Amino acid sequence: MLSSVAVRVGELLATMLAAGVVVLAAVVTGVWWLKRRVRRRLGTINHATAAAYAGWRWLLSQPVPDRRWLAMTRQRRTLWRAVSAAEHAIATAQQVGAPTGDLDTLGRRLRRTAQDADHSLSVAHGAASCGRGEQVVDVRLGLAGLIQDAAASAVASLSQPAARHLADDARREAEALAAGLTIAAQAAGPIPARAAR
Repeated sequence: MLSSVAVRVGELLATMLAAGVVVLAAVVTGVWWLKRRVRRRLGTINHATAAAYAGWRWLLSQPVPDRRWLAMTRQRRTLWRAVSAAEHAIATAQQVGAPTGDLDTLGRRLRRTAQDADHSLSVAHGAASCGRGEQVVDVRLGLAGLIQDAAASAVASLSQPAARHLADDARREAEALAAGLTIAAQAAGPIPARAAR
């Protein structure tokens, strides 16, 4: 009986040992797989982090723009705003039917010369060329203002006769109304004292 118990205990220990080896192998394989997966994921994250760091490093390695560059950028923006305003004034004058003459051609020439000035400003880096670029832009701004004023004058000349006729009609209507009120007041006679209260 003791021998059968010992045999059973031995079988139980052998089964437990075999199950332990299988479980241990499964755990080792799972840990190995998980470690490999985490390494791959961290490698991807490290590559992304390295790329982001390299991007920031590249950005920080770029030179900071100086005041001349900022001034040239502002001048370029001002130049294009003036050209757009002149072109808009010409288009508005043409829409209303105002006599624009050769303003359309002047607007196209202004755009071409503004493009040339813009290219020269974008290439200019030195202080001497920056001063020349400012003069060029000032001339173009003056031209754009003249074109815009000419278009506005054309529209104003078109609207002046209509405004004059409107003013004449309003004056006549006011005179007629005043005369009508005077006649109505004379026809009604004196206002009784009781009604005045």
